[in-house]
Amino acid sequence: RLKDYDVGPFIGLVVTILCGTVFFLVQLREYYWNSYTIADSVYGSVFYLLTGFHGMHVVVGTLWLMVSLVRLWRGEFSSQRHFGFEACIWYWHFVDVVWVALWCLVYVWFGGWLYMWWFKMWDGDVYTF
Repeated sequence: RLKDYDVGPFIGLVVTILCGTVFFLVQLREYYWNSYTIADSVYGSVFYLLTGFHGMHVVVGTLWLMVSLVRLWRGEFSSQRHFGFEACIWYWHFVDVVWVALWCLVYVWFGGWLYMWWFKMWDGDVYTF
């Protein structure tokens, strides 16, 4: 039923859907166990805003991947006609790139290792260069 595709894209989509689902479940777990809320500080507000919007895009992307999986299974894509599949892939890569930037900003710089290194290096005056 996959028409002129082999089984590779089908397996890739299944694995990507699983990864998106696991990512979202880990994010929900993190929200549940966080010691701060959106109302606690500027960091909490920014953290929940940025990661929440990203999580929403992960859910939308995962649903789009599921639709693409069904369409691929039904043979609606061919090597000449597959724009919906390609657009889904581009969207998912956009979500990935945004996550790399968010992870560096939220987890490494503002709430993590790099911030503490900068804090120790400048003896508590983190705004000094």
